[in-house]
Amino acid sequence: MKGRIMTEAQSNADLAERLTRRRARILPVLGLFLVIQQSAYFANSDGTRLVDQVRIGAWVVMSAVILLVLTTGGFWFRGAEVRAMLNDEGTRANRAVALGTGFVCAMLSAMIIYVMRGAWEFSVGEVIHLIVTAGLFSALIRFTILERRALG
Repeated sequence: MKGRIMTEAQSNADLAERLTRRRARILPVLGLFLVIQQSAYFANSDGTRLVDQVRIGAWVVMSAVILLVLTTGGFWFRGAEVRAMLNDEGTRANRAVALGTGFVCAMLSAMIIYVMRGAWEFSVGEVIHLIVTAGLFSALIRFTILERRALG
Protein backbone atom coordinates (compact mmCIF):
# COMPACT_ATOMS: atom_id res chain seq x y z
CA MET A 1 0.00 0.00 0.00
CA LYS A 2 2.75 2.42 0.94
CA GLY A 3 4.61 1.67 -2.32
CA ARG A 4 1.47 2.47 -4.33
CA ILE A 5 0.98 5.81 -2.56
CA MET A 6 4.60 6.71 -3.19
CA THR A 7 4.20 5.83 -6.86
CA GLU A 8 1.04 7.94 -7.11
CA ALA A 9 2.79 10.89 -5.43
CA GLN A 10 5.73 10.49 -7.80
CA SER A 11 3.44 10.34 -10.81
CA ASN A 12 1.65 13.50 -9.64
CA ALA A 13 5.01 15.22 -9.20
CA ASP A 14 6.11 14.11 -12.68
CA LEU A 15 2.82 15.34 -14.14
CA ALA A 16 3.17 18.69 -12.35
CA GLU A 17 6.71 19.05 -13.69
CA ARG A 18 5.60 18.34 -17.28
CA LEU A 19 2.65 20.73 -16.98
CA THR A 20 4.88 23.48 -15.56
CA ARG A 21 7.21 23.19 -18.56
CA ARG A 22 4.24 23.10 -20.94
CA ARG A 23 2.78 26.23 -19.34
CA ALA A 24 6.09 28.05 -19.84
CA ARG A 25 5.98 27.13 -23.55
CA ILE A 26 2.29 27.84 -24.18
CA LEU A 27 1.80 31.20 -22.45
CA PRO A 28 4.01 33.17 -24.88
CA VAL A 29 2.06 31.59 -27.75
CA LEU A 30 -1.16 32.85 -26.15
CA GLY A 31 0.41 36.30 -25.95
CA LEU A 32 1.32 36.13 -29.62
CA PHE A 33 -2.25 35.14 -30.50
CA LEU A 34 -3.51 38.07 -28.44
CA VAL A 35 -1.32 40.51 -30.37
CA ILE A 36 -2.24 38.94 -33.74
CA GLN A 37 -5.90 39.23 -32.83
CA GLN A 38 -5.26 42.86 -31.93
CA SER A 39 -3.81 43.59 -35.36
CA ALA A 40 -6.82 41.94 -36.99
CA TYR A 41 -9.09 44.17 -34.91
CA PHE A 42 -7.33 47.33 -36.01
CA ALA A 43 -7.33 46.23 -39.66
CA ASN A 44 -11.17 46.06 -39.56
CA SER A 45 -12.28 47.92 -36.46
CA ASP A 46 -15.62 49.36 -37.57
CA GLY A 47 -17.44 46.49 -35.80
CA THR A 48 -20.57 46.69 -37.92
CA ARG A 49 -20.42 43.27 -39.54
CA LEU A 50 -21.27 40.01 -37.79
CA VAL A 51 -17.75 38.71 -38.38
CA ASP A 52 -16.37 41.79 -36.58
CA GLN A 53 -18.62 41.06 -33.60
CA VAL A 54 -17.40 37.45 -33.53
CA ARG A 55 -13.78 38.63 -33.66
CA ILE A 56 -14.41 41.08 -30.80
CA GLY A 57 -16.15 38.34 -28.81
CA ALA A 58 -13.21 35.99 -29.39
CA TRP A 59 -10.84 38.68 -28.14
CA VAL A 60 -12.94 39.18 -25.00
CA VAL A 61 -13.03 35.43 -24.30
CA MET A 62 -9.29 35.02 -24.93
CA SER A 63 -8.52 38.01 -22.70
CA ALA A 64 -10.73 36.62 -19.92
CA VAL A 65 -9.07 33.20 -20.11
CA ILE A 66 -5.59 34.75 -20.01
CA LEU A 67 -6.60 36.88 -17.03
CA LEU A 68 -8.01 33.81 -15.24
CA VAL A 69 -4.81 31.85 -15.92
CA LEU A 70 -2.71 34.70 -14.58
CA THR A 71 -4.83 35.15 -11.45
CA THR A 72 -5.61 31.52 -10.59
CA GLY A 73 -2.77 29.55 -12.16
CA GLY A 74 -5.01 27.63 -14.53
CA PHE A 75 -5.19 23.83 -14.78
CA TRP A 76 -8.74 23.87 -13.39
CA PHE A 77 -9.47 20.32 -14.56
CA ARG A 78 -6.53 18.72 -12.75
CA GLY A 79 -6.65 17.16 -9.32
CA ALA A 80 -6.20 19.29 -6.22
CA GLU A 81 -2.80 17.76 -5.45
CA VAL A 82 -1.43 18.46 -8.93
CA ARG A 83 -2.83 22.01 -8.88
CA ALA A 84 -1.16 22.60 -5.52
CA MET A 85 2.16 21.43 -6.96
CA LEU A 86 1.69 23.65 -10.01
CA ASN A 87 0.89 26.67 -7.84
CA ASP A 88 3.72 26.47 -5.36
CA GLU A 89 5.06 29.50 -3.53
CA GLY A 90 7.51 30.42 -6.28
CA THR A 91 4.85 30.28 -8.98
CA ARG A 92 2.46 32.39 -6.91
CA ALA A 93 5.23 34.96 -6.41
CA ASN A 94 5.99 34.94 -10.14
CA ARG A 95 2.31 35.46 -10.95
CA ALA A 96 2.12 38.37 -8.50
CA VAL A 97 5.15 40.05 -10.08
CA ALA A 98 3.74 39.43 -13.57
CA LEU A 99 0.36 40.89 -12.64
CA GLY A 100 2.11 43.95 -11.20
CA THR A 101 4.04 44.34 -14.45
CA GLY A 102 0.82 44.01 -16.43
CA PHE A 103 -0.85 46.67 -14.30
CA VAL A 104 2.04 49.09 -14.78
CA CYS A 105 2.06 48.51 -18.56
CA ALA A 106 -1.71 49.01 -18.75
CA MET A 107 -1.42 52.29 -16.83
CA LEU A 108 1.48 53.49 -18.99
CA SER A 109 -0.50 52.61 -22.12
CA ALA A 110 -3.48 54.60 -20.86
CA MET A 111 -1.26 57.60 -20.14
CA ILE A 112 0.45 57.43 -23.53
CA ILE A 113 -2.90 57.16 -25.32
CA TYR A 114 -4.21 60.11 -23.32
CA VAL A 115 -1.20 62.27 -24.21
CA MET A 116 -1.33 61.20 -27.89
CA ARG A 117 -5.07 61.71 -28.29
CA GLY A 118 -4.55 64.87 -30.31
CA ALA A 119 -2.21 63.17 -32.78
CA TRP A 120 -4.21 59.96 -33.21
CA GLU A 121 -7.93 59.44 -33.21
CA PHE A 122 -8.96 56.33 -31.26
CA SER A 123 -12.43 55.04 -30.63
CA VAL A 124 -13.34 53.90 -27.13
CA GLY A 125 -13.15 50.27 -28.29
CA GLU A 126 -9.67 50.79 -29.71
CA VAL A 127 -8.45 52.37 -26.48
CA ILE A 128 -9.83 49.47 -24.46
CA HIS A 129 -8.17 46.98 -26.80
CA LEU A 130 -4.81 48.70 -26.54
CA ILE A 131 -4.83 48.99 -22.76
CA VAL A 132 -6.06 45.45 -22.07
CA THR A 133 -3.72 43.91 -24.61
CA ALA A 134 -0.70 45.83 -23.30
CA GLY A 135 -1.44 44.74 -19.74
CA LEU A 136 -2.13 41.10 -20.50
CA PHE A 137 0.69 40.68 -23.00
CA SER A 138 3.30 42.20 -20.68
CA ALA A 139 2.05 40.08 -17.75
CA LEU A 140 2.21 36.90 -19.85
CA ILE A 141 5.73 37.64 -21.04
CA ARG A 142 6.95 38.56 -17.56
CA PHE A 143 5.43 35.43 -16.04
CA THR A 144 6.98 33.29 -18.77
CA ILE A 145 10.43 34.80 -18.22
CA LEU A 146 10.21 34.26 -14.46
CA GLU A 147 8.94 30.67 -14.82
CA ARG A 148 11.61 29.73 -17.35
CA ARG A 149 14.27 31.21 -15.12
CA ALA A 150 12.93 29.16 -12.20
CA LEU A 151 12.92 25.99 -14.32
CA GLY A 152 16.58 26.51 -15.09
